[in-house]
Amino acid sequence: MTEAEVLLKTHQFLRHEAIDRKSVVRLYTDAHSSLLPETRLQPFQRFFLDLGDMVFHPDLVGQLSDGECIFAVEAKGTTDMLKGLAQAEVYQAGFHYSFLAADASAWTGSMISLARGKNVGILSVADNVLMPFLPQARMPWRDPFQSVFRQMEAVIQVSGRQTFLFNLPTHYLVWAIILEEGVAYDLEDMKNSFQGYPMPEDWRGALAGAHKLGIVAIHGSSVKLTQVGRAVKPLLPFDISEWASVHRDLINRGGPMTLCTRHLQSASMLRVLLLQDSLVRLVVDGLETFPEKKACFADLARACDQLDHSRAPVFFLKPASAASLADDKGKIGWSKAIGEDYRSTTFFQYKSILKHSGLLKATALGGAAARGYDPTKDIWELS
Repeated sequence: MTEAEVLLKTHQFLRHEAIDRKSVVRLYTDAHSSLLPETRLQPFQRFFLDLGDMVFHPDLVGQLSDGECIFAVEAKGTTDMLKGLAQAEVYQAGFHYSFLAADASAWTGSMISLARGKNVGILSVADNVLMPFLPQARMPWRDPFQSVFRQMEAVIQVSGRQTFLFNLPTHYLVWAIILEEGVAYDLEDMKNSFQGYPMPEDWRGALAGAHKLGIVAIHGSSVKLTQVGRAVKPLLPFDISEWASVHRDLINRGGPMTLCTRHLQSASMLRVLLLQDSLVRLVVDGLETFPEKKACFADLARACDQLDHSRAPVFFLKPASAASLADDKGKIGWSKAIGEDYRSTTFFQYKSILKHSGLLKATALGGAAARGYDPTKDIWELS
């Protein structure tokens, strides 16, 4: 069995099996060029385990349902078992659990004894995947763990429905108007709750944006206003038809109208919510390093990388680009990055939301897609 086949079977196994009685809630495959064509391994993301003079990136990185424990997997086929075991042992510096996955035939008695002695988990891969040895969870080293955990937090914030899918905040704030305090709503019934408002077809994405801002809590199929949402509700003095009018004003006006100019109170409240986001604070801190509090997107990315190397590559770059632009020490070659390397959700949706809140001045958006995007002409300026 090849290393890629082992990795695919291990990925499928971990998506459905528990580790130490805790389910795997997130699982990412290293964004190596050889793995990207295999869509069954999605989502991809390179995680950097920085040990100072050495940087490692596991084949799989996951998070368990307790929200704290993270694990790493090194995959091998039938060869290089000692090398794989050494790599998996190194991962203990930044992860609570580390595993070596390999073809079942490669797990000899001596290899099993070595893995057990080093507290490295064993994943034996054949037609089925078995876990003959579950390692004991151990506390990793503080700095490497904190770096990996910040990467994980950033990945969660910018991937899938955890990021902003729309560039108008009205789609996210409307839920504080629609939902009543203390009422639990069934998710399947939500699509009937916004009559009179031009909700996008992907209304679940709009609801996810409200969740990201902390306005709503989503537990399974139940949706409720949070304490934050209940505090926000009286600050939005509109019924749903009036809020629809605000939304249309932001779309239809020919000038640079933002929520900040249309209704300052709503924008100020949005600004407070956004500043709870570590990535938003990173952007603000990055811009404050420039004398005029202004920079093009390419320079802003470099400045943010200097401030927080764990989060910046995740926030600014696509997973495959972050992997290809990094050297052996994990340093990003920003000068080599082109427009298509950057996340469009960052330079389009995030920037638009920050403009509407009043955090950024209303400079032009660089574009809705990475193709043709020029990060040197996209200006970000603190308001």
